[in-house]
Amino acid sequence: MMKFPPLLLALLFVCGPLSSFALTKSQQVERYLGKYRYEHDRPKGIVKFIFQKAVLKRNGDGTQSYAQLLISNEYYSNEANAGNLIGIQVVYKDRATTILPEAPDKPFEINEKPAKKTNRPAPPKSNPAPVSEPESGVNAPQQPHAPVDVVRPHGRRPQAMTAAQPFFASDSVALAENIEDVKDRISTWQGRMWHTVRPIWGFFMWVFNSVIVLLICLGGLCRYVARTAASESLISSYGRIIVGRWIVSAHQNAAAMLLIITWIIAIVMLIDVFMWLVYHDFPVWVLILIWFPILWIAEKLTSWIVPNIPVLGAGD
Repeated sequence: MMKFPPLLLALLFVCGPLSSFALTKSQQVERYLGKYRYEHDRPKGIVKFIFQKAVLKRNGDGTQSYAQLLISNEYYSNEANAGNLIGIQVVYKDRATTILPEAPDKPFEINEKPAKKTNRPAPPKSNPAPVSEPESGVNAPQQPHAPVDVVRPHGRRPQAMTAAQPFFASDSVALAENIEDVKDRISTWQGRMWHTVRPIWGFFMWVFNSVIVLLICLGGLCRYVARTAASESLISSYGRIIVGRWIVSAHQNAAAMLLIITWIIAIVMLIDVFMWLVYHDFPVWVLILIWFPILWIAEKLTSWIVPNIPVLGAGD
C-alpha cells in the first residue's frame, strides 16, 4: 500500500504534460480567445489561425463566430496535428490586426452576477484581519482589479496585461506570414497573366506565320524597286535631286513600304524571342546578353535591306 501513491504521482507527472500537448485545434483557439470571444465574436475579413505547422485561412463576413469559421472548411481536421497555436490574425481592407490572447492567469469569463470573486479564497472567520498576498504584499480587500477584469468588455484590455504578454514572437510570425502572402499573390498574378497571354500570343503568331510569306514577297518586290531606282538616281548632300526626279519619288515610296514591312517582321520576331526567354525562366542577365545582340543584328539587317540613294559629295 505504500507504493501506490508514488506510482500514482508518477503517472500524473508523465500524463499531465502529454495531455497539454494533445489539445485539439478548437481547444487551443478557445483557450487563446476565451470562451465568450470564441463563441460570440464575429470577425470580418480574412482570419488566419497560425499554428506551428500550418496556417488555416478563413473568410469572415461578420456573420460567423471564430468557432464556426474554424470548422467551416470541408477539409478541416480537428486533430492535434498542426502543433501549438501561435497567434490569430485578421486581415481586413489590406490591414492586418493581431488578435490578443486572454491572460493565462485571469481567464475571460462572463457571469450573471458582476464583481463575483471566483479565483480568490475568502479569509477565515477566526481571523478578522485582512489576508495579505505573498505575490504583491497588498491586502486583498484593497484590490478591486480582479472583479473588474472578470467582467471587462472583450473589446478592451488593460495596458498592464497586454504589456506583460510576449507578443514579439507572434508579431514576427505575422510579419513573415504577410510577406509570404504577398509572394503568393504575386506568383498567382504572374501565373494568371501567363495563362492568359500565352494562348493570345500563340493565336497572334499563328496569324503572323500565315501572312509572313506574303510580307516577305511584298518586301522583296519593294526592295527590287528601291534598289534599282537608287542606282539610277542621284541627290546632293543638301537633298537636291540631280538625276532622276520621278525615279527618286519611286525609290522613296518603295523604300518606305519596305521599311514598314521590315519593321513589322523584326518587331514581331523580337517580341517572340523575348517571350520565349521569359517563359523558360532565364535569369535577367542571361536574357539581356541574348536579347540585346539580337536587337543589334536586327538593326544592321534593317539598314542593309532598305537601300539609300547615292549622295553626291557624301565621302568628302
